[in-house]
Amino acid sequence: MHKSYLTKQTTLLLGSLYTTQFVGFSFFSVAIIAIWRKSGMQLEQLGLVSMLSFVWVIKFFWAPWVDRYIQKCNGNYKNFLLIVQSLLVCSIAFVSFFDVIDDKAIIIFSLILIGLISATQDIAAEGLAYKILKKSERGFGGTLKSIGGILGYIIGAGIALSLYENIGWSATILMLATLTAITLMQMFFYQEHTSKVEIHSESISWKIFYRFWNTKDKKIWLLFLILFPIGMSMASGILVPLLVDVGWNLEKIGFIKGVIGSVLGILSAIVSGWLLKHYSRINVLIGICLFETISLLLLLFIYYGYDNIIINSLAIGSVFISYGTSMPIVSALIMDQIEKSPTTEYALQFAIYMFLGVLASGSGVSLSGVFGYNTMIIMSSLFSFITMIYVLLFLKEFEHERD
Repeated sequence: MHKSYLTKQTTLLLGSLYTTQFVGFSFFSVAIIAIWRKSGMQLEQLGLVSMLSFVWVIKFFWAPWVDRYIQKCNGNYKNFLLIVQSLLVCSIAFVSFFDVIDDKAIIIFSLILIGLISATQDIAAEGLAYKILKKSERGFGGTLKSIGGILGYIIGAGIALSLYENIGWSATILMLATLTAITLMQMFFYQEHTSKVEIHSESISWKIFYRFWNTKDKKIWLLFLILFPIGMSMASGILVPLLVDVGWNLEKIGFIKGVIGSVLGILSAIVSGWLLKHYSRINVLIGICLFETISLLLLLFIYYGYDNIIINSLAIGSVFISYGTSMPIVSALIMDQIEKSPTTEYALQFAIYMFLGVLASGSGVSLSGVFGYNTMIIMSSLFSFITMIYVLLFLKEFEHERD
């Protein structure tokens, strides 16, 4: 039986890890798009910039090395996370020495570097979560991940974007680095339990990349991971340039995305965690897909110029609610599929989910320059509907087979 080591300290640490891995990365991959769009960069170019988030997708390539390192450390994650978190703080602070408009090449290089380091932190954080949480607590772990991701987004893509217009580039970046350092202090004082998570040494190889998907259940699960993130990621990707193009200033974008929309996302993550205790995971998935199918269409109100704070908040909030409700269930289901190597197998599955999300986000931005925002908003809703049909036809049966 997988024993739980969930305490107040470990809960705060996991929440902090999940938050700070997104603080710097969300600023450089999301807020920077608003800044550069404001300076006149074309949508097609911005789509390519958003594609740089692919550095998070390829993290499964080095996940086996993380597994091997953790195995050599008797299943302890603390020292590895101390190193990675320190590198993350330094890489964010480094960017404060350059100009956001004149030094675009260095900013892009830094985005890639921060993405690689934060992705590596996430690999180890998921392994630590798997070690700490027993199966019945994985929904709660997913809720922590969802809330942490949204908080990181609030800080990096919301609050920091609002502050940027008031305090400038360097001060904003140093603030992000300082916040990221808080997790470093928490990790330093963390007393990790000595109990080992069993890792099968023969499984820590790159053969797992194709061997993992060999069974019928895994192939069904793979197609779900491909379909599920497309709708909400496409809507999320076009949100910032859409708001800029309809005339919103950066401070207003930062406030309504970073405060109103994100609060809704956090509340939805909590609700999702509660639903997972009372309803089957598949029924929760169906409800999420139905919600996305309807609510993402609210973005059309913004596109057509409806200047109503309630409608605008609900439209923007729908993107955050989609993310907030999705991550607890997806994270729990991914952990359920783990068989031998926690960090590698989690990273392998999440990479598929992330890959399609980044691809949909970047493609949504670029294609908006060709087909228009309204067409891409409708497409995002359509993909959510297709996913719901897939869950009804295949994952219902998949759930019964696993019971």
